[in-house]
Amino acid sequence: MGFAEDYTEPTSDSRLERGLDHLQQNSRAYLLIAPTIVFLLAVIGYPILETFRLSLFRAPSETSIETFVGLQNYVEILNSDVFYQLLWQTGRWVVVGVAAKTLLGLLIAVHLNGDIAGRKFFRTAFLVPWGIPYAISAVVFTWIEHPQYGYFNAILIKLGVIEEGIGILGSPEIAWIGTVAADVWIGTPFMAIILLAGLQSIPEDLYEAAAVDGAERWHQFRHITLPQLKGVILIATLLSTIWTFVSFDVIWTMTGGGPIDTTHTLVTWIYQTGLENGNLGMGAAYSVIGFLLLMAFAVVYLRVYTSGGEEL
Repeated sequence: MGFAEDYTEPTSDSRLERGLDHLQQNSRAYLLIAPTIVFLLAVIGYPILETFRLSLFRAPSETSIETFVGLQNYVEILNSDVFYQLLWQTGRWVVVGVAAKTLLGLLIAVHLNGDIAGRKFFRTAFLVPWGIPYAISAVVFTWIEHPQYGYFNAILIKLGVIEEGIGILGSPEIAWIGTVAADVWIGTPFMAIILLAGLQSIPEDLYEAAAVDGAERWHQFRHITLPQLKGVILIATLLSTIWTFVSFDVIWTMTGGGPIDTTHTLVTWIYQTGLENGNLGMGAAYSVIGFLLLMAFAVVYLRVYTSGGEEL
């Protein structure tokens, strides 16, 4: 048996008192982190709130006069065919890019995890593409895919695959593939290093026991490596998805969203609408929609991730 207060819900007054006691006991810790909180609110919280506010106004960039229009910007976006075309192009850019980076990164990580000659050199060399500024990598790939002077066309002509150079970035049908190739080249080293770290955390005992039981390398990979890497793969693909979604440099440098807007994503369209065309309100509305899409994706993704008992 216990006292009556043990079986009753705490009152709001007692909660307030406990909260005040907690603040008083940890006041020094809160004072120490206060500058960081203020900084984060200034550089992250304020821009987000300002974007939400601006999305409710018609705000031409050439004047400081703003006209409140409520949800009109959102209504125009949702009734526009351009928006759904952008969703398709953004989804295509993200899904193909993240899938390719994950598969290539896993292949490289498995290879580097083995006992190969020059392993330290290759582990360092594979980080080079990630260390180069994205815009420079994009310029390099623009040269590589050039129809007359690019190495890519020269190799295909040499192999007899094509008879004359293909203008990859000038073709509305395949220009997006040219930009995805550059993004995959830039992002694969990150995936490889993260997955390599995951591979090195798997106990060797598991592989030795499987080998004793007669399991071949493919079965070891399927029943040991992949389950053990599940958590690492989910977190790495979540980060890669967010970074690919917000990627701007590669597309803008290589195509500027063209030809005929076929390589635009939501991010490049936001820049073009808000800053190049001077429609800040509409650009902010696109930004809010992109932000909400990313938040919804992250919530669903993490819910799926934690549903199997995994912890962050």
